[in-house]
Amino acid sequence: GKTKVASILGAKLSTEVISLTVLAEKSGCISMKDKVRDTGIINEDCLVDAIINEVGEKRKRVVVEGHYIDLVPSGSVEIVFILRAHPAVLRERLTKRGYTESKVNENVEAEVIGVCQMDALDSFGEAKVIEIDTSQGPPSDSVDTIIELMKNPVQGNRIDWMHQLEQDGRLADFLRD
Repeated sequence: GKTKVASILGAKLSTEVISLTVLAEKSGCISMKDKVRDTGIINEDCLVDAIINEVGEKRKRVVVEGHYIDLVPSGSVEIVFILRAHPAVLRERLTKRGYTESKVNENVEAEVIGVCQMDALDSFGEAKVIEIDTSQGPPSDSVDTIIELMKNPVQGNRIDWMHQLEQDGRLADFLRD
């Protein structure tokens, strides 16, 4: 997933990787646990401050990974890669990791709707956001794609699972009632 791709990318670029989840934990930015959703509730102001401190003191290129990328100040961002996976593939991956059924469904639904895509586009604009389909191949393939796209960015490569699933007559398989 994201963490593996970020780790490989950081190694290939010889740069530090900052996990926003780890940063939130170590900075005391998780205000409480949502037991129903099996996730921590982030104090966004706290995490923004932690990001500014962490990224600001680096003064060099770093790889930042996590779901809270929209909290990173836009001026600090060179390019955003959104890793996407076909909802069926994502469901299989998360189930293998032992996620609860409700957590799997929540993540799959967010992927269908394109929540991370929308957040990134709202925060950073069309020119800085590139999406990569990670449904096929190992994480190293995604890293190779990212490195190539860093050299030669391609705009307008939007992934629309909702449209594709609707065309395939499978949208209802991935959205809860």
